[in-house]
Amino acid sequence: MSSLAQPSLQSCKVLLVEDDPRLLEMLVECVVQRFDAQLTCVGSAEDALDIEMVEPHDIVISELHLPGLDGLSLTRHLMELSDRPVILLAEEPAMSHAVEAMRLKAVDMFPKPFAIGDLMDSMDRAMSEHLKSRRFKAKHRNLRQLVRQVLRQRRELNGRIDLICRDLVGAHRRLIQRVLNRETNHAQ
Repeated sequence: MSSLAQPSLQSCKVLLVEDDPRLLEMLVECVVQRFDAQLTCVGSAEDALDIEMVEPHDIVISELHLPGLDGLSLTRHLMELSDRPVILLAEEPAMSHAVEAMRLKAVDMFPKPFAIGDLMDSMDRAMSEHLKSRRFKAKHRNLRQLVRQVLRQRRELNGRIDLICRDLVGAHRRLIQRVLNRETNHAQ
């Protein structure tokens, strides 16, 4: 089934934050079957943040109701570290949870029970969009560097042209002065 894996999640790093061992096992099995991704599994938001500080992941799938920090707090902290897709899983999420998740730019929230195929599709779409955005930002950053380099070279070239023009004007004045001096000397 891995031959059907979408290229967007090939060789990416997935962080699964789930405190239910049975659900975590099912998620791991499905992600491994569908994608060729490197998985890290933790049971708390605090563990997830510790791992993210050392080894950032490309996408995070997190339970909303975790012991200690909840999934929304985790999402907030993750977005402060760097932009990445976060998908939340929740048993009976409140409307306020969904609104806060959207405000924090979580890409999706799945109420339990959910269709695992829908979650896998959401992961694929989220990573595909994230990779497109990352490539666009890299291209934009490269273009800005290129523009800065062109402007710097243009300033340097303008400085050189000004220097050459001043040298030419000075040489022309000296030549005219010599011609005038010769004519003055020949006239006397």
